[in-house]
Amino acid sequence: MSGINQFLKEKLSEMGNRTYIAPEIDGKKLSNAVNAFKLDSDPATVIGICDNTLFGSAKEGFLLTGLKVFFKPAFESPIEISYEDLETVEHVELVSTNAKGKETKKSFLLFTKKDGKEIKAESVSLVNIIKLAEILSSVITEFEDYEEQSQLQPIEELSESLKVAYIKVVVNMAFDNDGEVDDGEFAEILQLMTRLRLSVESRYSIRQYIGSADNIEPLDELVKAIHSQAPDGMAKSLQISLVKDLISVNSSLTKSDSSDFGFLQKNRDIFQVSDAEIELAQMAIVNDRKILDRAYTDTAITKSLKELSAKAGAVGVPLGAVYLSGSVMGLSAAGMTSGLATLGMGGALGLSSMATGIGAAVILGVVAYKGIKHLTGTGAEEGDKRRELMLQEVIRQSQRTINIVIEDINFLTNELSSALSAEHVTKEKLNQLASKLSQYIRASRVIGTKTEQAEADKERLKSPEFLDITRLKTLTKDHDKSKYFDFVMRFYQEHIVEEEKDGVMVETKLARLIESEDSREMEQLGQVFELLDYSSTQAAIKGKLKGMFS
Repeated sequence: MSGINQFLKEKLSEMGNRTYIAPEIDGKKLSNAVNAFKLDSDPATVIGICDNTLFGSAKEGFLLTGLKVFFKPAFESPIEISYEDLETVEHVELVSTNAKGKETKKSFLLFTKKDGKEIKAESVSLVNIIKLAEILSSVITEFEDYEEQSQLQPIEELSESLKVAYIKVVVNMAFDNDGEVDDGEFAEILQLMTRLRLSVESRYSIRQYIGSADNIEPLDELVKAIHSQAPDGMAKSLQISLVKDLISVNSSLTKSDSSDFGFLQKNRDIFQVSDAEIELAQMAIVNDRKILDRAYTDTAITKSLKELSAKAGAVGVPLGAVYLSGSVMGLSAAGMTSGLATLGMGGALGLSSMATGIGAAVILGVVAYKGIKHLTGTGAEEGDKRRELMLQEVIRQSQRTINIVIEDINFLTNELSSALSAEHVTKEKLNQLASKLSQYIRASRVIGTKTEQAEADKERLKSPEFLDITRLKTLTKDHDKSKYFDFVMRFYQEHIVEEEKDGVMVETKLARLIESEDSREMEQLGQVFELLDYSSTQAAIKGKLKGMFS
């Protein structure tokens, strides 16, 4: 039987459209409810809110956690009741008849506590109190253990044994591919271990596991281990997160975002995922990459994230489920709160977006520029602020991975040194240690290359993706700046963009920034744009005026 948190989530979903269930509770409604109900525990533990307000503010009605039910009548103070103190919960309907024979019905919830005290929850006509009475009656008769818990925890905060089983599934996929874990696969596994913050001991167990295909544990046993150790109510979210990481690792190696690869498809029954859930994970990966690659404008980012959120809602899982282990580029759930603060977007009550259910749509969401910036196209796109945050996290994660690799290389070096000085060491043992050491060194090169690319991509953000050549000509017309025109143009090439205008697709030729892996080169280009004051409003207006009269 599921725990109290999962039970309540499942049952509250049967209550109707005036019931909001975590972790997909709107941030404003959660904030309103927490204040109105005077919740004294972590808002992340709220399981559901039964809203009895006419306009959906969630300031009246019922609020449930894994430990208590709160009742907030209109114009009165809230009442909180612990499940363990309850004797019964009943739906009561009283019928009275006046002198003229007219019947009047009065319906309410009656809470009877073990000490004999009765509490009436009246004037709750917008809530399905018959169903709520049934749910709460089951809570007090079928459960003995009650606990509050966060409704969506990042994997890095879960148990070491769960994280080890999670990583082992990815290792199984690597072995399933060609019978070995190659350098690229090993680098991806190392980076995933870094994101999940595995302990030294856990990393050692994974290193032993990778050592030979003979160590491989049955996939169904690993998945069962993940489910058995999953926090109450998080099993489905973990399944989707795991599938997302399998697709992500495979796509990183094959340069394809397809989910149509052998290991995933032949083990669908074990992973217990539907087509729609796989599509959600795949969609998140594609969105992350397109945002990073500047393939999306601000407007396109907003649209894509709304579509992603809608997809998650249709599937029936929280959007945050696909980001439990971090995103494709390494933005971990734990880093999301600080990321929000950095962007001036601290969600409701300053909570992690994972807890409030806002999910990645807030982290990566875009507020389009308004006013003169919108009209002239000056300044960096708001989406680039998100890209910079994402790339900074890529670099941080890669640096952390390199540090871990150095630790492991030192460990293996000491083992090899000890083995060489031992009297009865076998040649096979020496070869195994040397092979492991060599693989770590090669993997560090792969990770180093990724870091360099992230550094170059970060510097790339200092330059416009699409160049306004007219503006550039205006800014470089003086003799002392004329040399910069040719320098800048070396980094741009003609690019065809399709846009819809008046219902018709029109092709436009634009100058787009070329791909580059050289961070120093991108830094120099950014410095030139800064020197020219390319992004200023004044430069934009001058460029537009010249375009109008030329």
